[in-house]
Amino acid sequence: SSQSFAATGGTGNVSVNTPTSCAWSATSSDPWLIVVGTASGSGNGVVEFRVTANTTTQARTASLSIGGQKFTVNQTP
Repeated sequence: SSQSFAATGGTGNVSVNTPTSCAWSATSSDPWLIVVGTASGSGNGVVEFRVTANTTTQARTASLSIGGQKFTVNQTP
């Protein structure tokens, strides 16, 4: 799964669908991709994130690790 953002950044979310007894947590691979709100839980949930503005001249890619699964975020310059 992935989502793309313009250089201005923005907010997004990822649905987590797991059995009730399955614990999960969310972490970011880069400081410009920020997990906001709940970063862990059990069972179904939603991970909200914020993408800061890209002030460079290059596209960038980061990922969220959520319960061992990877969610990729791409951003244009």
